[in-house]
Amino acid sequence: MRLIRLPDQFFTLLGPSLFLLVLLLPAPGGMPPAAQAVLASTCWLVTWWLSEAVPIAMTSLLPLVLFPLLGVQPVRAVADFYANPIIFLFVGGFIIALAMEKWELHKRIALNVIRLAGTNQRQILLGFIIATGGLSMWISNTATTLMMLPIALSIIGQISRMSADDGSTGFGKALVLSIAFSASIGGMATIVGTPTNLILVQGVKDLYDYEIPFDRWFLFGFPLVTVLLGLLWWHLSFNAFKLNTEQVAGARDAINVELQRLGRMTREEKLVALVFGTVALAWIFRKALLAPIFPGISDTTIALIGAISLFLLPVRNRRDTFLMDWDTARKLPWKIILLFGGAFALAGSFEASGLTTWLGSQMTSLASLPYWLILLAVVALVNYLTELTQNMATCTLMIPVLAALALSINVHPLGLMTGMTVAASCAFMMPIATAPNAIAYGSGQIVMRDMVRAGFLLNLLSIGLTVLFVYYLLPVVLEMDLTVYPEGWNE
Repeated sequence: MRLIRLPDQFFTLLGPSLFLLVLLLPAPGGMPPAAQAVLASTCWLVTWWLSEAVPIAMTSLLPLVLFPLLGVQPVRAVADFYANPIIFLFVGGFIIALAMEKWELHKRIALNVIRLAGTNQRQILLGFIIATGGLSMWISNTATTLMMLPIALSIIGQISRMSADDGSTGFGKALVLSIAFSASIGGMATIVGTPTNLILVQGVKDLYDYEIPFDRWFLFGFPLVTVLLGLLWWHLSFNAFKLNTEQVAGARDAINVELQRLGRMTREEKLVALVFGTVALAWIFRKALLAPIFPGISDTTIALIGAISLFLLPVRNRRDTFLMDWDTARKLPWKIILLFGGAFALAGSFEASGLTTWLGSQMTSLASLPYWLILLAVVALVNYLTELTQNMATCTLMIPVLAALALSINVHPLGLMTGMTVAASCAFMMPIATAPNAIAYGSGQIVMRDMVRAGFLLNLLSIGLTVLFVYYLLPVVLEMDLTVYPEGWNE
């Protein structure tokens, strides 16, 4: 979404204009011709991605046209990026999420968590944060927000009908904002929780032939998410809106009505829960338990086994009907799948064309700065840049740039790249920053200043926590020294 509303035609023409300008100007000193072609193509893609003047899915196909024509890579090599295993990991995980939505298992989980949390303002808020953050670890943050918001609005409606207390207005704003913010935070805990994590994983795989294991990322991401969700609850409860501990009239009734509508847990819900739980455990314990038996098993393989099994498990008393059907599976976000392909093709072209090496040579002056200061600068820059831009496009562009930076200043690239990826999920100030923010803003319960006021401190807290966790926890989890460049990674 754009901050400045210029006509789409302006950005439609701006993209190819910048492409031609960069391509025809004399190349900067030492830049190979292929690298200049990639830089020109990047200007075109990023302009269209950020402005969305042309549909994202169509923009994402440009590398298939530009790179072969410009002699960067043959079409077959570019097409390989669109069949990347990470894309199929996303497909498998999303099909499982769609099955949870189809049988309303996700709603049952959320409602029970909220009911267990309690019925005063602070307890209800905590319940929503835990439920939303937990679901967003496995389901897209947009889908999680769309599912949780009606439940919140139902509780807010009960309050407005049964209470004349003006304090309920602050509670309603806090509840709506908690859903948007915790949906963005929760996705950081797992590799499949948000597309930006997947872009990081594949970028590292392409550049360095290193696979970030699911369990290693979880050991880093889950503690970070837990602390951030706790700070979110404190901030909204005691600082931004100062909620009280009085029981919220009608809240338990609203939750019970929703649970009664769901009825008893069905056989289909239990089967979907079994598939989901098995896949999650297999992801976590793949290297320890499964890899010794099946050396070729990967997170993608596990996700696809789980997704395919949903098409084989029958529904009770319905002949030729299964837990998942193609009509439901067609709801896959195909534009995101194509965006993955375009993002991977662009990142791969940075390396293949020599642009990454050239960028690194321009950054050697930063080597004199402390590692923690460079990490802080990267995290803060991306955090506030994401308030105005599309976070997946930002990650795609930053990964090869950070690869060059890491090499030039002799630090491990995973530290900078991980900090950048986490920061891209922590934009809380603007409705245009993320889809959950936009959905919350569209509820009518909050105005712009509410989100800016609540999000500003949360942005600062997330920047500080990200730097601390990347600096101190990530090296322990990965068993690497992130302050020096790893031997052999630039070959």
